[in-house]
Amino acid sequence: MRFLFHPLAVHFPVALLLTSALLDLLYLRRGDPFHFRAARGLIGLGLLGAAVSIATGFADALPLAVEGVGQAFVDRHRVHQVFAYLATLTYAASFLIRWRRPSASGAVVAALMLAGAALIAVTGWLGGELRLAM
Repeated sequence: MRFLFHPLAVHFPVALLLTSALLDLLYLRRGDPFHFRAARGLIGLGLLGAAVSIATGFADALPLAVEGVGQAFVDRHRVHQVFAYLATLTYAASFLIRWRRPSASGAVVAALMLAGAALIAVTGWLGGELRLAM
């Protein structure tokens, strides 16, 4: 079996993006603009890490599928992949809104934070469950 890079790469964007959610909560609670800016910075770094995670996930999964890990793995990976893309798009939207409209309402920030964090949780769980299909 080959060495897989995706499990190593994925922890960085998950930590960065979920920490941005903590800073969003602090921003919503205290209204300190530092928390808003720091969350935006963490989201930007998390998106860079997400790009690496998506690339390594694809690079790791493609040869496994060719080696014959089975249709169950391919199907579960596809679902995991869709959730990863949705989480990345949610955080990209959050980043763009924060960048273009720093005065965005707290409701918009909270909605994107909750959606992004939930999508990351589901994506991570599905990724962990992929081992069962191998």
